[in-house]
Amino acid sequence: MWLRLGACAIVAAVATSVVGNAWPVLWALGLAPVIMFDGWVFGRLLKQCLAGEAPRSFPRIIAWTAAQSIYGNLIAVMLWFSPYVPGETLAIIYMFGGLANAAATLRSSVSLSVAGAGSTIAFLLGLPLADYLLNGARNPLDLMPLMGGLLLLAFGVNLWKSLLASDAAQLEAEAAVLRERQAAAAAAAAKSGVIQRMNDELRTPMTALVGAAEHLRRAAQSPQARAHIATLVQASEVLRLVLNDLSDLDRLENGQLRIEPKASDPRETLRGVVSAFRAAAQDKSLELFVDVDPAMPAQIEIDAGRVRQVLFNLLANAIRYTTHGGVRVRMSAQPIDASRVRLSVVVADTGAGMSRSQLALIFGRERLCVDGEGPGIGLAISLRLAKLMGGKLTAKSELGEGSMFAFTLDAPVVAARSSTAA
Repeated sequence: MWLRLGACAIVAAVATSVVGNAWPVLWALGLAPVIMFDGWVFGRLLKQCLAGEAPRSFPRIIAWTAAQSIYGNLIAVMLWFSPYVPGETLAIIYMFGGLANAAATLRSSVSLSVAGAGSTIAFLLGLPLADYLLNGARNPLDLMPLMGGLLLLAFGVNLWKSLLASDAAQLEAEAAVLRERQAAAAAAAAKSGVIQRMNDELRTPMTALVGAAEHLRRAAQSPQARAHIATLVQASEVLRLVLNDLSDLDRLENGQLRIEPKASDPRETLRGVVSAFRAAAQDKSLELFVDVDPAMPAQIEIDAGRVRQVLFNLLANAIRYTTHGGVRVRMSAQPIDASRVRLSVVVADTGAGMSRSQLALIFGRERLCVDGEGPGIGLAISLRLAKLMGGKLTAKSELGEGSMFAFTLDAPVVAARSSTAA
């Protein structure tokens, strides 16, 4: 709207000097409210379309479009019949500007296109013919602007068709994108359903298996039997972890997983994780060392379940990919201020290690390695969990020299906060 107002003001200023009177100024003054009302009319129509209430027919808007187009082209009549020859050239330029505006704004509707561009085409072809007849129809050269107008209209029709084809292609592309999004949403919903059903169907027999193993362990007489049963219990815990990881992966992708920090003992959290892997380490003849900083606070505010899940995945990978030597777990706490500490857990192994390209795939792009190569889905979930808790997970590794994973998390110290409040 404002571009049209500015362009028409420039046209009126130029036309005034060509025509030699004040009619172009009066035309511009009358056109200003016409353009503003036209903007309001089509703005209202746009709102109806966006709201899904587009009218099937709009005769009043069509009539209005034709009327304001006729009024706008009156300046072309003034320029054409001005006493100066450049007036005809300026009139043609102005009318082609009107056609371009109609092509850009009205091409989505055939009726509006005819209403907006039809009158301009009538002026473009009618003015040379009227001039020829008024001059007595004696000089055929007076019809040259008419021939030029027809030639330009032929090119304009091709341009119009190209614009319509481009609009159709864009609509088809948008529809294809919408279909892909709907298909992806349906696939995600189906995947979530499969994961949920699998969890529900596997957890019941797994719970029975763990319960039976615990009962057998209490009833076992020989150390060898107790060791085998402990291995069974540890395998059940790993299976539980895999099910939790699958469920959490789905919730992470859907943005439904929440962190719920509360007062917890970090030593107890670490102790529970390490005890679950002692049997697996012994089966592979691996040393399992645990170092805890003596200055570790007794209670800090963390989501112990999620921290345990991250540590469980780190230790599972360390033992899985270590065939000789051992695994060392070190927990420490570095004070940040009077009420917060930076909890740090480092898991180092003497396994095969990883190349820099493997680390880049895991930490640079957070890709899931589910094809049997690499650290597996648990590490990818641990990365996301660490970020969700406001911490981070880093790694250092070299092929043949083992790996070291570090999980850090800033957390409030419960005892320090309580004493401060007191």
